[in-house]
Amino acid sequence: MTNRPPEDDLDFTKPAAVEPPTPQQLETAQKEAASGGAELRKAGFYIAIARRVTEKVPPRNGERHSLLVVEDDPDLSNLLAEIFSVAGFEVRRAANRAQINAEINKPVLPDLILLDIVLPDADGLQILSRLRGHPRFARMPVVMMTGKAEASDVKAGLAAGADGYVSKPFRMSALVAAVNLVLGRA
Repeated sequence: MTNRPPEDDLDFTKPAAVEPPTPQQLETAQKEAASGGAELRKAGFYIAIARRVTEKVPPRNGERHSLLVVEDDPDLSNLLAEIFSVAGFEVRRAANRAQINAEINKPVLPDLILLDIVLPDADGLQILSRLRGHPRFARMPVVMMTGKAEASDVKAGLAAGADGYVSKPFRMSALVAAVNLVLGRA
């Protein structure tokens, strides 16, 4: 176990002030969300956006990439765990605030978080904003996976700092591709 100062931990069970996105972040997100509009119309409101990294993200555990899947639907969570395990990832899961706290504050951080927006006791966008505001988690790759697929939803996710945005119902291949792209594995 690693001895970290308590301020290094992140606790989603306590309310916190969240800084709104800057005008520049909103403008950039608007452009990215608008570029996904053609994909939305073409594919029936399905969207998959991911930012390509300039260099590959190495696995924190030195062996294989670890994902934290934050999803409250147990069937979807199980399916995602199976798909990503077959794709060579170590998969950790959380479905609510307490489980997110437990997973995010373990000594070895995940390499990427797949984050649903609508959770039973939390808002994924607020979680993302809190992550981006914390020095230990500010650069951690996060891909939103959600049923919210309006351009305004995509804009909000990207403005909050998401590295990718994949709408439900999604194609598993598109979600895996987005994760690979964000980690530099593509």
